[in-house]
Amino acid sequence: MTTELILIRHGNALRVNGDYVHAPLTALGESQAAQTGTYLLEHELPIDGFYTSPLRRAHETASIIGSKLGQIPKVKNGIQEIAGLEVPALAIFEALSVFDFVEDYLDSHAGKPLWWPIEGRVSKALLEIDKEHLNQRIVVVAHMGTISAVLAWAFPDQRLKWWRTSVDNCSLTRLSVNAAQITLLAVNQNQHLSPEIAPVQPPPPDRAVQATRKVMETVKPGKNSKSKRRKL
Repeated sequence: MTTELILIRHGNALRVNGDYVHAPLTALGESQAAQTGTYLLEHELPIDGFYTSPLRRAHETASIIGSKLGQIPKVKNGIQEIAGLEVPALAIFEALSVFDFVEDYLDSHAGKPLWWPIEGRVSKALLEIDKEHLNQRIVVVAHMGTISAVLAWAFPDQRLKWWRTSVDNCSLTRLSVNAAQITLLAVNQNQHLSPEIAPVQPPPPDRAVQATRKVMETVKPGKNSKSKRRKL
């Protein structure tokens, strides 16, 4: 038996006076969320756990989706976007990841509790959610950086790839979880969005995610880049 985890990036949001932390959804983002909720209602029931990041753009997205499902999302701290000192902290840790003993640590903690910037708090939150919903279907509304962190944690041999991967607003990323074994089912599914609201290309990531990608580009791939054993 496995748990199915569906990660959804929030809908299109509008930065206000340079502030993205409290950014509300645009009309486009609201339409994306509504179509996502309708799709989940028609194709993904039952949904046994429904969670959202505390940030406004994710919470508004989840609320609209929940209105279609007849569910109220639970706010889960720990799955919010990368921010602040996490970016320079990640730079330091990733610089160390070229050493074999650090790579071995990342490999051995794939799908398990991890001490690492952003990936540590995100993995802790998801493991708590999974414990509450073993062998059930869970929907989590979060952020691009959160989704990259999940994939880098679960598949550390391809961590550079996942931190450089963009996902669309209201796209679905699917994982199957069986104890510490995580299987990737799909990334950036957006077929449920009608052509007029589905972006032709992923929207620009948050500035913190952009900074994180620049950090990752400075890291020289070690043995993890060769995909030792958790091939997709």
